Amino acid sequence: MWLSSILYMMHQYVYFLIFFNICTSYTNTVNTQTKPYTVTNVATRTWTEAIILAKEFVAQMTLEEKCNMTAGVAGHCAGFVTPVPHLNFGGLCFQDSPSGVGDGIQFSTAFIAGIQIAATWDRDLFYQRAAAIGQEFRGKGVHFALGPMMNIDRNALHGRNWEGFGADPYLTGENSFYYVQGLQDQGVVATAKHYICNEQESNRTYHPKIGPSQGYSANLDDKTMHEIYLWPFAESVAAGAGSVMCAYNQVNGTQACQNSKILNDLLKGELDFQGNVMSDWGATKVGIQSALSGLDIEMPGQDGLMGYALLQAIRNGSVTEAKINDMVIRILAPYYLLGQDLNYPPVNLNYDVTRDHYLLNRQLGTAGIILLKNTNNTLPFNRNTDKYYSIYGSAASRYSDGVDPHGLDGLDGALYQGGGSGYVRSTYFIDPLTALLISARDFHLQIQYIIDQDDYVAINRSLENSGFLDGKCLVFINAWSSEGRDRHNLFAYHNGDNLVKTVAARCASTIVIVNSVSQLNLEAWIDNSNVTAVVWAGLPGPEYGQAIVDILFGNYNPGGKLVFTIAKNDSDYGTNITETYNSNYTEGVFLDYRHFDKNNITPRYYFGYGLSYTTFSFSTLIIAKISQENTNVHTSYRRRRISSYSNRALLKFYEPLYTITFIVTNTGNMNGSEVPQLYIGFPDEAAQPPKILRGFERVYLDAGESKKMTLALTSRDISYWNVINQKWIVASGKYTVWIATSANNSDIKLDGFFNI
Repeated sequence: MWLSSILYMMHQYVYFLIFFNICTSYTNTVNTQTKPYTVTNVATRTWTEAIILAKEFVAQMTLEEKCNMTAGVAGHCAGFVTPVPHLNFGGLCFQDSPSGVGDGIQFSTAFIAGIQIAATWDRDLFYQRAAAIGQEFRGKGVHFALGPMMNIDRNALHGRNWEGFGADPYLTGENSFYYVQGLQDQGVVATAKHYICNEQESNRTYHPKIGPSQGYSANLDDKTMHEIYLWPFAESVAAGAGSVMCAYNQVNGTQACQNSKILNDLLKGELDFQGNVMSDWGATKVGIQSALSGLDIEMPGQDGLMGYALLQAIRNGSVTEAKINDMVIRILAPYYLLGQDLNYPPVNLNYDVTRDHYLLNRQLGTAGIILLKNTNNTLPFNRNTDKYYSIYGSAASRYSDGVDPHGLDGLDGALYQGGGSGYVRSTYFIDPLTALLISARDFHLQIQYIIDQDDYVAINRSLENSGFLDGKCLVFINAWSSEGRDRHNLFAYHNGDNLVKTVAARCASTIVIVNSVSQLNLEAWIDNSNVTAVVWAGLPGPEYGQAIVDILFGNYNPGGKLVFTIAKNDSDYGTNITETYNSNYTEGVFLDYRHFDKNNITPRYYFGYGLSYTTFSFSTLIIAKISQENTNVHTSYRRRRISSYSNRALLKFYEPLYTITFIVTNTGNMNGSEVPQLYIGFPDEAAQPPKILRGFERVYLDAGESKKMTLALTSRDISYWNVINQKWIVASGKYTVWIATSANNSDIKLDGFFNI
């Protein structure tokens, strides 16, 4: 959602199915696992039941009341649907953000960003984060949470990449599915956004000489639409999402919120979506055409486009009352679907809902940290022998102006989120320097630090300090982005590359901690032999300081994996932000690692990559077709993915067809986790990239422990979109199966095939 204050204030206060029990004791010394967050008094219904109740309610409304409900009205929430007092309906509260209760609301937990939870590659954590977020929205009486954000990381420079789940549609889809389920299990409506192809901020709103403002047009073919950009929205609909938010941009020349092809045909037709479509704030450009094209709620309203304005359209025959009835039924159906008519908390945005969620948040943030480089086992540090630490960079410390970031191009200070409407105001923030100083106190370590990274006199003097010559040098760099503008480049803020090079030139054990919203160019220093370790901290949330200390000192064995490719050259990505009013998706389905594979480009770090302090082996690959007699997989699948509010029309497409089993063994001497990733190669008929991610599971193993993994391939997983027949087709021929630890062919551990 767009708020006008963003540009001058950076916002006001900026299981792939595996069927076994997952071990959550993931390190040899510390276990911060918390109990799953659930609300026991939520009574959800089926869509059929909810729609019946909504129809009964609508039958008692006047025509004027029905029209008024199709546009927002003023209220304390970011968006508000008008009450109907004579029917004891108090209205609906809509509120940002995907990472917690946003829009400057206080006493909310700033949960880790979407890009960070995706990096955990852990479905249980996907769900637990969403459930805790749902608890907080519910506690404040919010009916619709404006998340998840599932736009694909098509452009590394996109200002909102940090809100989403990375560059792969399958991984994004899994995150979206469990977000919807976690949130709606708490009785809060999930809003899948931004529909669709909203992959840049540049020109998302511009003003032509004639007519209303417009957004740039994302221009793409039918196959790319279905296999990349619609995929995660389909997952959200399958999970039972109650709402979808249409975006600012155009799609193939028509504004998203008045685009009948994407709203009526794809979403409500092909996907059989039963909920409502709301506009992003200010994304509605016309009224009647938007309503006829599939928009149900115009936000924030109060501009005369929909709402009361539709009353005259009905009277003059431009819109039928049956159409208005359908819109209002769709608005109210999620309310009944999730039992919000049954003792739902009143709206109280000042209510403290944080509980002990910081414990879960710390676990989530730590689980998403990625170890990229670790020469000669530089990490983890040994507190008994590694006693001297020099810390450099403003990114190690706090913002100079408090908790809330106010920068545009970047920020001097440790980052826990990006900016814009996705930002959640934290009640606190623990920066790395503070946590390291506490660790120095507790374990008798010696620390010197310089956070003014322009003071090279002091930096060079510290590197000459005889007491620290054989110590460890920790260099913190960051990169910030926000809604409303795209990044200008992929380099660390405040000349962070020069800081790394300066320190590494004189320190033989330099460890770089990268605190970034998304991709970064690391080439200026990554091959320097004195840079012995690189930790991709990402956006670990307000517990950043504690999380990075746990990683550095081995309290937590890193297990996060990249959710995008990190290129050697910026041009290697093959896509970029367009400065024109047309963004042409000419790469088709060859995005990120698919593009690198197709064009034989070697990146710096591959999609899915991440190191550990321990080692793993893989063995005994078995590929089997599921028979009707084998009900175990079906039963486990339904238990894991099906709820009362799931979209029943899509379920048949998600039935498991094949199982992929193998054994993973922790061959090292430290407890840890690995993420086996299932990639498949399609028959030529499908015209697909060389390999596509179609499964994963994070497995936690004690040292020496082995575990049998069972992954499932569904009909959807092995289908391609046939543009001629306009349906999903399972191709005939050979399907190749690879079990790997990244998209790098060198990281393939097992391979096999099956024929159809």
